[in-house]
Amino acid sequence: MEDSEIKNEPKKTEKTAKTDKKKGGFFKALKGEFHRVVWPDRDTIVKETTAVVVVTVILGAVIALLDFVIRLGIDKIIQIG
Repeated sequence: MEDSEIKNEPKKTEKTAKTDKKKGGFFKALKGEFHRVVWPDRDTIVKETTAVVVVTVILGAVIALLDFVIRLGIDKIIQIG
C-alpha cells in the first residue's frame, strides 16, 4: 500500500468496529471458520458412530447388571435382618 492509500482509509473507532460486528461480521467470521474445518469422510463418521453406539449399549448393559446384582444383594440382606 502506498502512503496515500493509507491516509484515505477511514479510521475505525471502537464504536464503528462494534457496529461492523453487529452487521454480520460474526457470521462472516463463522462462515470463514467453517471453511477451514477439515470434515471427516463418510467412512470415518460411520465407524465412529458405530463405536459410540456399541460402547453405549455395552455400558448400559453393565450398569443394568450391576443394578440387578446390588438390588438382589440388598434384598437378601433385608430378608436376613
